Amino acid sequence: MRMTGVIVHGKQLGRTIGYPTANLLPDDPAPVLGPNGVYAARIRIEGYPEPLPCMLNQGRHPTVPEGPATIEAHILGFHDDIYGLRAEVEYLQFLRPEVRFPSLDALKAQLARDREATESFFRGDGLC
Repeated sequence: MRMTGVIVHGKQLGRTIGYPTANLLPDDPAPVLGPNGVYAARIRIEGYPEPLPCMLNQGRHPTVPEGPATIEAHILGFHDDIYGLRAEVEYLQFLRPEVRFPSLDALKAQLARDREATESFFRGDGLC
């Protein structure tokens, strides 16, 4: 499954909890490509020679339920300013469904586990 769009500013919550994300504004206004949740994915960014591994979230953010559903990628080991660039994400492995957490601390703990599962997927450990 693939989706293309432009990287736009989001609420910047991910940045404040240690997981900055590239928010994708899809070209297709109805882009749902599978169940809401977390995926191991790849993102190909305009001007970058290779696709980059990422932890992708598609959904409504039930823990911080403000605004519409989003598609956002936490790109592993990446910190460049890429706002306004076009990108394509490729969904590779569904990791878990969308969940409402009781606190931001609980969300952060799960994001750490999700990141480890994503890294494991790209290492080929088979742990996700």
